[in-house]
Amino acid sequence: MSPSTLLLAAALVLSGADVKLPGLGVTLHEQPGDPKKVSAYTTGSSSYLRAGGYFAGQRSYNDLAVSPGGAFVAAIPRKFAKGYDRVAIVNRATGRVTKIRTVKAPMVAGTPYWSPDGRKVVLTVSRSDGRGGGWRSVGFVVVDVAARRARLVKVPGAYHDALFQWSPDGRRVVSDHWDGVRFYLTDGRVAWTLWRTGGLVGGESAFSPDGRRMATWCPKKHKATLCTWNPYNGKLDKKVKVPAVASYGWWDREHLIAVGRHGKGYASVVIDLDGKPVRPLATISRTAWRDYDLYLSYTRR
Repeated sequence: MSPSTLLLAAALVLSGADVKLPGLGVTLHEQPGDPKKVSAYTTGSSSYLRAGGYFAGQRSYNDLAVSPGGAFVAAIPRKFAKGYDRVAIVNRATGRVTKIRTVKAPMVAGTPYWSPDGRKVVLTVSRSDGRGGGWRSVGFVVVDVAARRARLVKVPGAYHDALFQWSPDGRRVVSDHWDGVRFYLTDGRVAWTLWRTGGLVGGESAFSPDGRRMATWCPKKHKATLCTWNPYNGKLDKKVKVPAVASYGWWDREHLIAVGRHGKGYASVVIDLDGKPVRPLATISRTAWRDYDLYLSYTRR
């Protein structure tokens, strides 16, 4: 499929309610029955949280993630407190903010992922190598929201760029591991490893809503962009040939969200597992994508 094919199909249907992100040249194309909607977005180091049809800048926080259903927000404060990094849990109904200590400097904990049931958050823990080589992942933190408690789990031998997220059943955490994907128990022990799958896609979760598929960036040998797999035995399910430059994960159990070129800019599009575009979700200016490093956070309703 050529890039122009994706773009043409993405331009065919622009119906429902449109929401414009101010100053970016980004328009969200939403419909009432959508299973997901954009709950937040980031541009560089700036974060914006949705409240109805508006997005408010979050000056106090870096990373943030909205829980499935939208009841809570997990956000990372920009400043340490008494040498500790923290996570803020915001109750959106009451506005109450609970800040929970996670790790002590020089470690940092960020990139929050909610468990499917919305009861826990996992954060990736990183530490500078001290030699100017940047940061590397050293483990994760599990946050029990109701108990207001965080537990650090160090993972010897973790992939240096690992980002930890939840498995479909919420009983394990998962991350890239070299050319594959590794599943861990919540105490850090290895549960199993799937080799030669490629790295996990972005978005709220790399796993389909029914938990039966896992989406990755295909290894080169498969000559496709995205691949889906059985997450338990590593069996290849689908090879999705689509001219995508990014993926925001799953739309529903049979469709993914892909970002591709659209005219002079880009578009976020629902695609099926044959790579066919179904409908556009957002049109994105070249400036927003390339200069402002836009990331749209789609959350399950």
